[in-house]
Amino acid sequence: MSKPILVGTDFNPDMPQVIEQGLVLARALGGHVVLVHAVEPIEDPDKSDSDTEAFHDRLMALAEEKMAILRETWPDDVDLCTLVELGCRVEVMLRLVREREALMLVMGTPFRGGPPVGIGLQLLARCTCPVVIVP
Repeated sequence: MSKPILVGTDFNPDMPQVIEQGLVLARALGGHVVLVHAVEPIEDPDKSDSDTEAFHDRLMALAEEKMAILRETWPDDVDLCTLVELGCRVEVMLRLVREREALMLVMGTPFRGGPPVGIGLQLLARCTCPVVIVP
């Protein structure tokens, strides 16, 4: 299978532009898209109580529902894999870049009209593949 273009999403209003850029790159490079959403835990999942686990489970289920809608409308000419994972966003994305040998990581701007935020800057600094920031 071809190497993927990883596209990170937090389901914000800019998501369609980010996904479109991932599609453009996948088509141009002959890759497929892995669309990833990481649910940031509010505390260590291994030490969570039942209420926290239920909260995480609900967030994961909501993200899966949104991914299902995207799969239904996905164009036929580019393969798509969707992943929803519980974990630190930065660590999830970096691990998937390594494990899947991603060609690129595509994400929305970490700036959104304000000062740079930690997640985007950490990914830019630590990622082992090119990072495409979609304004």
